[in-house]
Amino acid sequence: MKTQSNLFVKKSDTIKKAIIKIRSNGTRTVVVIDNKKNLLGTLTEGDIQKALLKKKNINASINSLYNQNPIKINIKKINKEKISKIFIEGQYGALPVVDSRNVVQKVITWSHIFNSRQDKFDLKNIDVVIMAGGKGERLKPFTEILPKPLIPINSKPMLEHIIDNFTYFNFCKFHLILNHQANLIKSYFQLENKNYKINFIKEPKPLGTAGGIFFAKKINSDNFIITNCDTLFKIDYTKFYDFHKKNDNFITLAVSKKQHTFPYGFCKLKLNNLISIEEKPKFHFIANTGLYFVKKEIIKLLPKNKKFEMTELIEKCLKLKKKTGVFQISADSWTDLGQMSDLKKAYKEI
Repeated sequence: MKTQSNLFVKKSDTIKKAIIKIRSNGTRTVVVIDNKKNLLGTLTEGDIQKALLKKKNINASINSLYNQNPIKINIKKINKEKISKIFIEGQYGALPVVDSRNVVQKVITWSHIFNSRQDKFDLKNIDVVIMAGGKGERLKPFTEILPKPLIPINSKPMLEHIIDNFTYFNFCKFHLILNHQANLIKSYFQLENKNYKINFIKEPKPLGTAGGIFFAKKINSDNFIITNCDTLFKIDYTKFYDFHKKNDNFITLAVSKKQHTFPYGFCKLKLNNLISIEEKPKFHFIANTGLYFVKKEIIKLLPKNKKFEMTELIEKCLKLKKKTGVFQISADSWTDLGQMSDLKKAYKEI
C-alpha cells in the first residue's frame, strides 16, 4: 500500500491534489479511501474534466465527484485472464482489490496486467495508420459543422478517443490520412500536448478507404495497423499482433459475428405462389470490422494517386495468393461511431 500511495486520495482532498496524483501514477485514476483504508470509490481523469467544464473550483474537495459504486476485485478471486477482460471492456486505468470487509489490499493497474508482456510484444514500435479523410455522410447534420473525426463524444473528439484507446497498449506512432477539412483536424491535434507522435498526410484528392496509404512513407515498423477514424475497439492488441505474427499473415482482418434482423416478413415464392412466410427473420454473418494488421510490403500493392478501396486491396492480396487471415473479436468489443445509432450509444458508454 505504501508503494502505491500516489494511487490513493481521501474524499476531503482537493481536485488539485487528485490531478497531481493522477499525473504521477499514469493510470488516469485514483482510488478514494477513508482513514481505515475502506474503499469509498474511484475518481478518473474524465470525472475531473467534467467537473472543471462545469466551472468547479480546483481547490474544492472531490467529495461529490467520485464514483461511489466502482468496479472492484475480491482478493480471493484474482484471475488474470478475467481481470484483463474487465480492463479492456471498461477501459479502466486501475482497479482496487478488496478483502471481505471492503478494505483495500492493493490496486491493480493497466500496466500490471499488460506491460508485463511488453518484452514479448513491444507494441510501442508498431505504427498505426488511421484513415480520417472521409466526409462522414452517415453522421449528417453533425458533419455539416465539424469533420467526422472531431465530433465530440463527452467533450472529447471521436478520433482522440480512438487514439487514446491505442495508447493504452503503448502504441505511440500514428499516421493520419486526411482529406476533408484536413487543416482543421491537423490544427486540433497540433495543439494537443500528448505523449504520442502524429504524422499528418494530406491526400492530393479523395482516394477511398485505402488509396491514401500509398503516401504513408514514414512507416518504420515491419508490420503496422490500419484502422478507420470512426470505429472504437476494446480488444487485446497483444493477442491480435501475436496471431498475425504466428501465422505469418500478409494481412490479418479483425472480424466479428453479427446478427441482423430483417425488418419485414420474409416471403419464399415459387412462380407466383407463396410457399412460406417468416416474420422478421434473423440472419447471422461475419462482418469485417475495419481493423487490420498488415506487412509493410502491402504499400507496394497500392496504385499511386488513384482511388482505391480497402475491399479492392484485400481482393488483390487474395488474387496474388498473399496469406490472408482473420482474427475473430466479440460483437460487443467494437463500436461503429460512424453510425448515428452507435454514436448515441457511445455517449452513454464512454
